[in-house]
Order: sequence, then structure tokens, then C-alpha cells
Amino acid sequence: MATHKEKLIAPELNPEMGIANDSENWKEVHKMVAESAYKVIKLKGYTNWTAGLSVADLIESMLKNPSRIHPVSMVKGLYGTENEVFLSLPCILNTQGLISVINQKVEDDEAAQLKKSADTLWDIQKDLKDL
Repeated sequence: MATHKEKLIAPELNPEMGIANDSENWKEVHKMVAESAYKVIKLKGYTNWTAGLSVADLIESMLKNPSRIHPVSMVKGLYGTENEVFLSLPCILNTQGLISVINQKVEDDEAAQLKKSADTLWDIQKDLKDL
């Protein structure tokens, strides 16, 4: 496995993941996840409890060591990013913390969208100061 900043980058799990002929239809999963918050807001009127559930799930992985995949981080240099921003890419967590980043194949347009998101976040983040 390759390393990046002392983090392992996992081998590809499914080489077709996210591309046009993906037999597991991961693009549809992505769409469903992206739209889920809007559905929760529409049905319940709020999503504030989801942050708590997400944090509890992350802590469980770090305490119980199941080495589960969570959308938690972005490593500088992946997909053309130039700055350290956090875009919730799939990573494996256990009692050691973030132990690896899942290597995903992305189409050129997806990589461009990811880079644009990273650049937008950096433009906001760069001016934040520690409290």
C-alpha cells in the first residue's frame, strides 16, 4: 500500500466504483446520501440530532476497534487538492484513529468537482483563526 503523510491509502475495493459501468451502482448511492438530509428536513423539520449520531458512531469505531469505513477526512494532495480541507471521503477508523483512506476511482468531471469543493472550502477556511 502507498502512504501519504503517514496514512495508509487502501487498495481499490471495487475498480468499477463510481464509473459509468459500475455494477454496484455507487453513483445512485451517492445521490441518495446527498439528498437524504433534505428528506429528513422535509419529514422532521430538523437534522440537529444527526450530528450527535454521527459523532457517537465515530467514537464507537475508535473505542471498539471494528475498523469501519466512515466519511471523515480529506488528505492534502489527493484528487489534486493543494490545501488541507475536510471533504468527508471514505476512511477507515479504529482505536488508532484514521488508519487509511479508501482509494476511489473518479471520473475527470468528478475530480474537477471535488477540487472545486476543496478550493471553495479553503477560501473560507484560510481566514479562520484559532480561538
